[in-house]
Amino acid sequence: MNIGIVGGGRGGLSVLTLLLTIPNVNVLWISDLQDDAPAFSRAEAAGINTVKDFVPLLQDPDLDLVIEVTGVAAVQDLLNEHKRHDLSIMDAKAAKLLITIVEIREEVTGKIARNAKELISLTEEMNNSALLIRQNMQNLTNEAENLAAFGDSLAQTSQTAREETEKTQEILGLIEGISKTTRIIGLNASIEAARVGRAGEGFSVVAEEIRQLAESTAASTRKVADITENVKGYMQTIHQGIDEAKAIAHSQAQATEAVLGALNTLADVSNRLQQLAHNLFSI
Repeated sequence: MNIGIVGGGRGGLSVLTLLLTIPNVNVLWISDLQDDAPAFSRAEAAGINTVKDFVPLLQDPDLDLVIEVTGVAAVQDLLNEHKRHDLSIMDAKAAKLLITIVEIREEVTGKIARNAKELISLTEEMNNSALLIRQNMQNLTNEAENLAAFGDSLAQTSQTAREETEKTQEILGLIEGISKTTRIIGLNASIEAARVGRAGEGFSVVAEEIRQLAESTAASTRKVADITENVKGYMQTIHQGIDEAKAIAHSQAQATEAVLGALNTLADVSNRLQQLAHNLFSI
């Protein structure tokens, strides 16, 4: 359908704006007495003719409809006087309905655009927050995995230390055996020194020192054995604590992996919302 518009003011601009969005509608020209009419710049941008005198155009056989938006009686008289007999005229009252529709549409479109812009801003903020959380959760996951690995290594070290403690007990047993033997040797030497009388006095002193050394060694060995046994108990407690910490670290790693998966899903949803907001904003 080919249409002409009489009136390039705000009403004419609204009608032109509406018609440019309707498929199969071709606006041939728009007329106004003012060179700076608001609708003229829009028409020129769309490649539509702008004229002051519309009367000669009313006989154009390709023209199907003229929309008059001025509401001026003299303009309406000119249209009725010079139009082709089969040319349809839409008067200002009907045109006003179109203008109202355009204004409502523009208002709704403006609200949609503002809401879409706000939605874009919110989704961007949500994206940034989700990204930051995801990065932190990834770091936490890595740290939990490292902690679990360190717990495994520490548990192995604790086990090795406990085994070495067992070896220490064996060594202390050997020392205690040597101490007993030395004490017996010292005792025998004292008996022999006493049996030979004055000739064995010097040897008797040495034998006494050997006996005292054996007793001192035995006492020290018992103290070391007690300390070693305590250390062994401490190592057992540490080993149990390491096992518990390792289990907690593994559980934490699994939990953070689950949270990370949820955050990835949230990020995908946020990206989709952002894309929808951009599409809505471009309407």
